[in-house]
Amino acid sequence: MSIDGVRFGHVAFKVADVEKSIRWYGDAFGAKVIYRVEPSGDRPELMFLEFSKGQYVELFPGGKNILPSPPDPIGYIHFCLVIDNLEQALNHLAKMNVKPERKFIGRAKQRIAFISDPDGNSIELMEIPPESEIYRA
Repeated sequence: MSIDGVRFGHVAFKVADVEKSIRWYGDAFGAKVIYRVEPSGDRPELMFLEFSKGQYVELFPGGKNILPSPPDPIGYIHFCLVIDNLEQALNHLAKMNVKPERKFIGRAKQRIAFISDPDGNSIELMEIPPESEIYRA
């Protein structure tokens, strides 16, 4: 037995400069702030960025990098955005001085590139062409 009606809600990040992150995600992917909560008492400020209908990233301000980071931490690795055309996306991002850290064809023939946001969060960009096993799944 499993839980019925499960779907992905959002991924949340603590960021160093929330306004910079909002601009970056907006310029890069067209994400828009759809919900913003001002801080109140012990509740922090937060905002939801919508990438497409029902697809969100939640941002919390006030993050700080702690160096050195652990060599192989358990936890978050990256999040993935499925896109229609990887080359077109990379050309757009290049105009923002965002370069792919890695680019390759996946085992299921999907086209993949990894980039980082202004806080160093890893983002996988994935194009799933019709010949991909994922597309046919």
